[in-house]
Amino acid sequence: MPHLLTLSAEQTIYQAPALQQQLAEALRQHPELVLDLSQVSEIDCAGAQVLLWLQAVLQQHHRQLRLYRPSQAVSSFLQLMGLDQLQACVEDDDES
Repeated sequence: MPHLLTLSAEQTIYQAPALQQQLAEALRQHPELVLDLSQVSEIDCAGAQVLLWLQAVLQQHHRQLRLYRPSQAVSSFLQLMGLDQLQACVEDDDES
């Protein structure tokens, strides 16, 4: 069963190192992660870069990144930046 990890507040350059450390630790403890992004109020390129890093790590282990209920801020940012590879990881409420 996947472990649901809820990210909140801002996920920007200021939080990126801590976020990457948090995700690396979560991966050590849980083979499958689902990131709930519904509480993220702001994301920037550094936050997206951490998500891309996580996606690459998971792909090395033949697993998929799963993003659940991205906030409007996250959805808008991914669309604006053309991050289709992250948008493809988004799951609807019906799929969880």
